Amino acid sequence: MFLETISVRLRLSLQHTAWMSLLLLSVGLGLFKIVEHNLYHSVDAALLSSANSMKDMTDIGGVAAKTEFFDQVLRNMGSQHEIAAARLIRPFAKVIQVSRRERFSHQGEDITLPLTPKAIERAELGMATLETFTFKDGASYRQATLPVMRNSQFSGDLVQVGASLGPTQGILKGTALLLCLLLPLIFVISVVLGYFLTAKALKPVRLTTEAAASMGIDDLNIRLPVPPAKDELQRLALTFNALFDRLEDAIKRLRRFSADVSHELRTPLSVVKGEAELALRKKRTPEEYEQSLSSILREARHMATIVDDLLLLAKAESSHVVMSWEKIPTQEFLQELMESVKTPFRERGVRIESCCSGPEAFRGSKTYLLLALKNILLNAAKHSPQGGVVHLTVDKKQDSLVFSISDQGDGIAPEDVPYIFDPFFRSDSARNRAAGGVGIGLSLTLALIKLHRGEISVASHLGKGSCFETRLPL
Repeated sequence: MFLETISVRLRLSLQHTAWMSLLLLSVGLGLFKIVEHNLYHSVDAALLSSANSMKDMTDIGGVAAKTEFFDQVLRNMGSQHEIAAARLIRPFAKVIQVSRRERFSHQGEDITLPLTPKAIERAELGMATLETFTFKDGASYRQATLPVMRNSQFSGDLVQVGASLGPTQGILKGTALLLCLLLPLIFVISVVLGYFLTAKALKPVRLTTEAAASMGIDDLNIRLPVPPAKDELQRLALTFNALFDRLEDAIKRLRRFSADVSHELRTPLSVVKGEAELALRKKRTPEEYEQSLSSILREARHMATIVDDLLLLAKAESSHVVMSWEKIPTQEFLQELMESVKTPFRERGVRIESCCSGPEAFRGSKTYLLLALKNILLNAAKHSPQGGVVHLTVDKKQDSLVFSISDQGDGIAPEDVPYIFDPFFRSDSARNRAAGGVGIGLSLTLALIKLHRGEISVASHLGKGSCFETRLPL
């Protein structure tokens, strides 16, 4: 459509123009109709009032008295309808019989209006008749015909009072001309004001556009001013600010991830390079060469572990991991999980206690679930004191299978909780490296649980331990 190809500002202005056109046209027609109705109603009221006054004099006094009275009535009628810049209405009156024999007349204008069958028919019923007559020259006249009643019976006499509608129509023409001049002027003013008001109303949108255009990878702290009014523009500003917050956080995480990867790979590479250079400086004994190669192999395996974990993490986060769904017996799965961590727990002097009250079986990818929960258990063992206990419980809550793993370790600082699932994040780098691992375990766990349409929540208190709760939909 045409409107979809033009700017929002122009589109709003055109729509405002269309509605203003309809509104002003309606107002103009309404005003004209009100003025027209009031003017014609005033003329009709004056004609009927004069006719009633004359009807009461039809049988009183002679011709001279009637003439003088009729003159007075018609003068009063004209004075009552005197309007600025308009000449007086020049009324006329007469008394006739149904047989059209004129008994008395007083002509204010040289004009004779007919006695219509409609007026006679209504007169026989005792009702007044108001009629408009238009001649070939365009002149219009309004006439009131009033029956003279005696003893509640129509006497056969009629009083007719008429007047030219020229002055009234002149006022209407002047009113129409005034409206034709004022309404377009008001329309133009409203369109101009509407255009500038639209620009002012869209100012927050322009500021949003400029802020988004000026934002760069090195300047992510730009935020939009939030309008005080609780409207769509305020929600737009808040939405964009929230988007900028997420972008800034994502960029910070990406930078930290790049730095952490570089750091994790730089250490084994430095060891490999150092061992190789040291071995090549002079001839060594076979035992010394074997020791250097063993050190190089150990670091190479460490780098391979990092690369493999990163590859699996990338596949899991992009949902490119092939899931082998199967029905898994809960007790059997729990025993296999505890068996897989038995040796690390024994080496660290940490006990593991389990409790299962969940369903007999559930569906999932056994290999990936074992890997995900094993990472949480190993993390709990690393942070538990020697002789500590890690509790593993399996339960059914509503429509979810819940694995809860809690330890009695040092806990996690509140400011670190949002970042513990980021790759390579370490709240205490030295201690974590001494305990082993490369910092990808929890990231991989979260990605694998999401592949099962599950979620992980963490509750932790410094000095009291942590609890990881994993929910899988049944």
